Amino acid sequence: MSSFQELKQELEATKKELNILKEEYNKLKERSLNKQEMIDNNLKDDIISYLSETNNLTETAKKFQCEPSEIFFTVPCWDDCNDRLYKLEDYEYHNYKIYGRENELSDTLETFKYNDLKEYNKKMRTPDKEELDMIISEYRNNKHSLYELADKYNLIIINLFRLLKEHKLIEKESDAIGYDEFYKEYIGKYEYNKYKIDRNLKLIEPYYYHINKK
Repeated sequence: MSSFQELKQELEATKKELNILKEEYNKLKERSLNKQEMIDNNLKDDIISYLSETNNLTETAKKFQCEPSEIFFTVPCWDDCNDRLYKLEDYEYHNYKIYGRENELSDTLETFKYNDLKEYNKKMRTPDKEELDMIISEYRNNKHSLYELADKYNLIIINLFRLLKEHKLIEKESDAIGYDEFYKEYIGKYEYNKYKIDRNLKLIEPYYYHINKK
């Protein structure tokens, strides 16, 4: 078989796959629109009431068997503002989950550095040997995602990458175990499938910049 024929077959196969994906997307879109209409028309008062009672998006979504993101996007439309959303106790969690934790990085660096220097120093610290050994051990065992590991030990994510590099476990952040899952959390699930995974975020250098910044 000639290379031209092989290429033609590959293109035809790719076209079929794209058509299948397009059909699945249209089905999901229709399902989403139908569910959105159901929420708007039938459950608005119940959801608002329960949300006000619990002040928790996670619990409310579980109660009404829908995705937290559906309520996250719908409530501001009902209220014609974001006030109720901002006051939820798990707002930041879902905000970062939907839009990614990239913004959290700048928020943490700026907010804590100028408003809570003690917390800032803790997140940017070099752990003592015992704690560092635990971090490295859990990293090697792939017991937690990179964000889970950083959160567990109250480290900002760029500090975790810095520690891994200084102890010769990685050269750049994309070398880290679980990088793909980290990237999904970093950029947000709504952006994750739109672009190729960026393996050159250069997140280690900013640690040294901020730690040395007067």
